[in-house]
Amino acid sequence: MSSKRDGAVDEVVLTVVGVADLAFSQAKALLRPVGDVISRSDLRELTRDGHGDLKARGRLALDRRLPATQPAHLEALARRAAAVRSTSGDA
Repeated sequence: MSSKRDGAVDEVVLTVVGVADLAFSQAKALLRPVGDVISRSDLRELTRDGHGDLKARGRLALDRRLPATQPAHLEALARRAAAVRSTSGDA
């Protein structure tokens, strides 16, 4: 089961990265004539931040659409707290 998910994740990730690379290269080509935009000292950081945002958005989209193999972290904590509460006799 995990190899199917890994294969699906790989396919989606590669597609998304390809789209992002195409978008960045097109954006760079469009912005090339505008020297003041390209010469910004923070352009590298803006690009890095944008890339991080795209990766985070992609991870969220994958988590929404692919079946989870493990319970959510907060759900696991809540179940553990409920189990401790039930064994200690607190209500």
